[in-house]
Amino acid sequence: MLRKRFKWFAVVGLAVLVYAAPAAYAVPLTTLTSGGTITCGDKFFNNFTYDATGNMPSAYGVNVGCITDLNGNHGIRIQGGFVDLPGGDEPSDALLTYTVSVVGSPNLISDAHITGNPAVLGGAGAIAAVDTWSEFPNSYISIYDIKPYGSPQSSDFIIFPYPVPVLHAQKDISALALTGYATLSFIDQTYSQTSVPEPGTLGLLGIGLLGFVGYGWWRRR
Repeated sequence: MLRKRFKWFAVVGLAVLVYAAPAAYAVPLTTLTSGGTITCGDKFFNNFTYDATGNMPSAYGVNVGCITDLNGNHGIRIQGGFVDLPGGDEPSDALLTYTVSVVGSPNLISDAHITGNPAVLGGAGAIAAVDTWSEFPNSYISIYDIKPYGSPQSSDFIIFPYPVPVLHAQKDISALALTGYATLSFIDQTYSQTSVPEPGTLGLLGIGLLGFVGYGWWRRR
């Protein structure tokens, strides 16, 4: 009898824990394009815009949540049915823009990482997601799949020419289904940061360098 009661309490307790467990933090993209913001760890995202053509989902069909990669970098997960259906002659495209900055720290953003699941199924076609930034016009990262030629690329990263406090990002998702089905259901976007020496530390470094130069000048005399 006690064993049966214990099993019942265990089942109820597990159900309560599952119900009480916090859900993954995600918001509809429409909330963000209407002026909303999202903070993921030490990264702050705002100024969202979104445009879609063809078979790409509207902002109502896209969710944005927080993600942390294996290296501890924080960012956002963009989830939706990004597709192009076979039978049409025109590609489908979605453009997402946003601003990202570091919060609660004087650190600067030094690099960006992207991971996703682009795929062309059942025939020929192509799908790609390409990231660019206004601060670095010649820099980009991408994930893609092209059939029947080429191998898919599901992740990419870039180290920026120099670290910055803010980035204005553009994410272009383009797909063309010929005889296949071009699809992408999620993109993980994370950013790394680098520490910035405090003014006192920079001053000490400058004094040290001046002393080193003066010592060399004295030795040459």
